[in-house]
This record gives sequence, structure tokens and C-alpha cells, in this order.
Amino acid sequence: MSQPGWYPDPYGTGSLRWWDGRTWTDRLNPEPDRPPRARTSEQGRQPAEPYPGHGRQSSWGGPPVVQGVAATVHGLRLHADEQGVAYGQAALAWPHVEWVAYWAAQIPAGFGQAPGTRWIFQAGRHPFHGGPRVEVVIEAGGTIEPETVWGRLIQLCQACAEPRMVAELAGRVRAGESVDVAQGLTVHPGGVRGNRVSLSWSSISGAVVDGGRVWIRQAASPSPVLYVPQQNPNAVLIPALLSSLKG
Repeated sequence: MSQPGWYPDPYGTGSLRWWDGRTWTDRLNPEPDRPPRARTSEQGRQPAEPYPGHGRQSSWGGPPVVQGVAATVHGLRLHADEQGVAYGQAALAWPHVEWVAYWAAQIPAGFGQAPGTRWIFQAGRHPFHGGPRVEVVIEAGGTIEPETVWGRLIQLCQACAEPRMVAELAGRVRAGESVDVAQGLTVHPGGVRGNRVSLSWSSISGAVVDGGRVWIRQAASPSPVLYVPQQNPNAVLIPALLSSLKG
């Protein structure tokens, strides 16, 4: 497995999160001064090398420099910068991305294999099944630090695609639409509903990503009452989307 250390938080707080060699911990550096965001539209051309250092500020309060990615994963070239992401023969420009998903999947031991972690990043266009997409699955081993590469992909996505996507979804809801977000949550002008639970805006205190799920919290209850799996398309946008609509 990769070495313990501070890495860009894959859950979108804008801080660094401590990786203990097996899993992400609750330790952040620096501690955010506000509740964390998620831990958490045609194909673009492949960006040209080399990657410059981009001195733009993340809209989510992240690091001031968004670093590009240049790596070989499973024998295929992975290339990402502020223009877009390309992996093998698949490529998308950030302005064309319509859904994103990223999560860390635990691999159980079995058949003589030790337990481990698989880092997954996806970005694509609708329809979710059949539309163009870039999917990167990174595992420990080889010459790259998987969580570092994964974290940089997420940072680029958060800086270059997610603010636009959240603004577009929020605009549709404010215009009176009911929007299906993350294949399991409907966000509408009066609030949200999903899994036989309906909440008005006044009863929602916010949302947070924890344990592979995006939890929606009820203002009157200390425990979350509704969740969406983090790997669902656009689930990582839910905390920022709810914050935008409640603000």
C-alpha cells in the first residue's frame, strides 16, 4: 500500500486529509472554517503537453494552484489540466462534463490477495449509460502514488467543472423544475425527496459525505435521515447544491 501522509482531500474540504496507509482518517490540515463540501455539456480534444502550473484559485476555497496530472495508469496515458481530462482514447473538456463521480472502494481479501483500496474517478456526458465518459481506476503498486493522482483529478474537477454544474442545477430548480440528482434524490423548489423521505428546505441543515455516502441532515435531528451512495453520478455535488439553494 502507499505511504501514510497528508494528501489533497478527496472529499472536497479544500484541506489536506491524513491517509494512514489503509484508509482516510478524520484528520484535516488545516481545519476548515466551514462545514465540508462533498468529499464532495461533446467530447473535448486531448490537451497538449506539457502541463503548466496553473495559478487559479479554486471556487471551493481549495489550494491556489491547481496541478495537472501526467501519469501512466494500467498502461494507458492519463493527462489532465484546467482544459480537460484524457485517459487512453477517451477525452472530455471540463465545460462539456455533465456528471461526475469519485470514491475510494475497499477491496476485500480473498483468493490469496491482501485487502486494499481502489481509487475511482469518472466524468461524462448524458446519458449515464452509453454517453461518452472518462473513467480512471487506480490501484496501489507501480510508480505512482494512487491517492495523489486521484486527489489531483478531483481538485481539477472541483475547480474547472463543479461550480458550473452546481450553478446550472440550482438555476433549474429556482426556475421551478424538479431535478433528479444522483439517481436517487429529487431536488425541487420546495425541498428534496428520496427513498420515501421528503424534506422541506426549512427542515434541512445541510449535507456531508461520510463512509461512501452523501448524508442529508435534518435541522431538528442530530442524525442524517436521507442518503445517496457517493458513487452515484453527481452525488458529490449535493452538499454544494443544497447550500446554494438554501443560501
